[in-house]
Amino acid sequence: MDRPRLEVGIYQLVDDSMLKQNRTDGTGWDWRWADWQRDWMDATPSRYAYRCLPLTIVNQTGWWIMNPVGFSAIWRGQDASGGIEFLFDSEPELWKNWINNQFGTGIITWNTPFLFRTKPQGSRLLICGPANHFKTNAHPLTALIESDWMTMSFTMNYKLMIPNVPVRFEVGEPLFQAIPLAGNTCADLETATVTYQKLEEDPEVNHAYREWNEGRLQFHQQKARGEVKADDWQKDYFQGRDATGREAPPDHRTKVRPPQIRYSPSTKPPQ
Repeated sequence: MDRPRLEVGIYQLVDDSMLKQNRTDGTGWDWRWADWQRDWMDATPSRYAYRCLPLTIVNQTGWWIMNPVGFSAIWRGQDASGGIEFLFDSEPELWKNWINNQFGTGIITWNTPFLFRTKPQGSRLLICGPANHFKTNAHPLTALIESDWMTMSFTMNYKLMIPNVPVRFEVGEPLFQAIPLAGNTCADLETATVTYQKLEEDPEVNHAYREWNEGRLQFHQQKARGEVKADDWQKDYFQGRDATGREAPPDHRTKVRPPQIRYSPSTKPPQ
């Protein structure tokens, strides 16, 4: 039986004047499909980090919510709320209502300008930091939201790790990644059939793994002897096959195409 198709509703909670596309100073809320590229991956030799398909796929899965204003923050080590000092690049009286330390304990909180709803029943929304994107001394908090029924907004949060060390957030940098999930991950795990066994007890998987492992060892030995190019790679997973030649299912992906979005008459796409 075909599973129900995922439906995502994105609701704008703020006035149009708070969106970046309607402001003239470069500030404002913005969102877009997550980018597959990362600066640190670009900087790897021959950009080899992009050969790791699982990394590249998760990079481009879901939507990014962008930071609306540049600011610096420093946590003074207090657990009480208000223990973070903010220095906004512009309009502090405006942005302090959106970005603050309401939860204390070194946590920066962004009050979100969007509400996400999902269908079918049991679908969920994973909120996390931009995948494989790093910031010194600031760690994004991850949440799994019951978006199939929730009609309230949520906050986005970063935990500052070291007191008295300033952290910089630039305007327009990705803050969080919103990844809708068609299934109820928690319920699925609670009712899952889980087996733990030794590899040799499953002849089919054992054979496929041994073939892959032996091929990998031989490939690296050939590379060490100069028999293959230093920047060459095997590509089995990327091309959707295992070491025995078995093909991946038809839904194997090497990139994620963003879904089309239907905008209501009162809204328009982000620019």
